[in-house]
Amino acid sequence: MQLYQNTWLYFHLFGAEGYEFLEYNLPHPNFLMHSNLGVFIGWLIKGYPGTAKSKDYFNDIIARFIIAFKEYKPERLPYRPYLKREAIVNLNQIYDLKLFQNLPSLYWANKKHIWSTDSVGTIDQIFWAIKLYTEELIKEFGEGIPVPYEFLEDFALRNFFDRKDKSTLRAKCRNIWNWYNERNWTIPKRRDWKMTRSERAKKNAELKKQRARAVLLGFIQNNLLADEYKKADGTWNVTKLSKATKLDPKTIRKHLKELKEEGLL
Repeated sequence: MQLYQNTWLYFHLFGAEGYEFLEYNLPHPNFLMHSNLGVFIGWLIKGYPGTAKSKDYFNDIIARFIIAFKEYKPERLPYRPYLKREAIVNLNQIYDLKLFQNLPSLYWANKKHIWSTDSVGTIDQIFWAIKLYTEELIKEFGEGIPVPYEFLEDFALRNFFDRKDKSTLRAKCRNIWNWYNERNWTIPKRRDWKMTRSERAKKNAELKKQRARAVLLGFIQNNLLADEYKKADGTWNVTKLSKATKLDPKTIRKHLKELKEEGLL
């Protein structure tokens, strides 16, 4: 009965490999399944978007997720994952939505339509998720070719929890469609916020570490033959793990120690 009081945030990421969520330090998913076209990834969230306030909260996180991973053409799947499929499934934990606050938010940086992740006047995240999706469509169609309005509305109604009359989402779609139509379906030049070189290097180093950890943990937990990578005394054979995962032995030893200390192995 408890499951009905909670909500799945379930997405498909086209062309993703399954570790991308680590970039924003999101919790480990309850469901992760690889496919030829990317990954299906989902989290079980405490609560249900039954009120206007809770819907806004859920929609804000969904929009920020779509913006954060826009290169993978994310889509929220409005149903639960089929848990009997061959996938990584862990239902021992149900997450609070506040754990997804690391997802980036877009902000107006100034009046020249520059956007950034610095906090200078918040904007409507849902509006921007639809807007960025529209720009991806313009790229696919070719600038100067009108994008059917129905594409925007279908995207919005499919990804976000709507109010009963759906008027708010449709109004956002109409405003965006009209804005690009007035500009002959061209994409304005926009400068992204950029990290300093040292910040980027630090972030890349942390991401590399988290990717290695995810590869090792996923290999061990999702491998029916994992015991073959242990020695006679029960310890892990670092050499065999290194050959199988293509990770450096020093990296494997470090992560094995941390995972054991955290009780994950």
